[in-house]
Amino acid sequence: MRTIGYALLMWLLLGPPAIAADDVAAAVFTRLAGTWQGTGTTSGMPSVQRLQWEPVLDAAFVRLTLENRMTMTDGKEWRFQAQAFYKVSPDGRIAGTWFDSRGLTFPLAGSVDDAGVLTIDWGSDDTERGRSRYRIADGALEVTDEVQGKDGALSVFGQSTLKREP
Repeated sequence: MRTIGYALLMWLLLGPPAIAADDVAAAVFTRLAGTWQGTGTTSGMPSVQRLQWEPVLDAAFVRLTLENRMTMTDGKEWRFQAQAFYKVSPDGRIAGTWFDSRGLTFPLAGSVDDAGVLTIDWGSDDTERGRSRYRIADGALEVTDEVQGKDGALSVFGQSTLKREP
């Protein structure tokens, strides 16, 4: 009987935080759901971006579809596209895979902090590494993208502010 009581006590102490972590991460994806469009800069180029977040495959995953149209210094447009699939585990950790129009595939790992900021670390030793942060503030989605240099330091290569499409 004492073992059952101890197990119940541990479940009560450890179970709710795990559930809460899952709920926090899932809530961020719920807030992101929909289509966002805006402007920013990517690698020093002005850009127009469109992001769509949606549950897919019977809501087992969240898919991000991204289109980024950048204007190069010669005035030509470079269109970059990507899709990412995210899954939230019961402990609130986020894992996924990224596919882009360069032909690259990245593993994704992320979390949501106490302020509701979604942070996704991406890449591998075989590709490139970086971090993307997604923050909703004052009705806008702020996105900051960083890439890891050879020295291991992260540097910002993209920043944008997007508004939700009706």
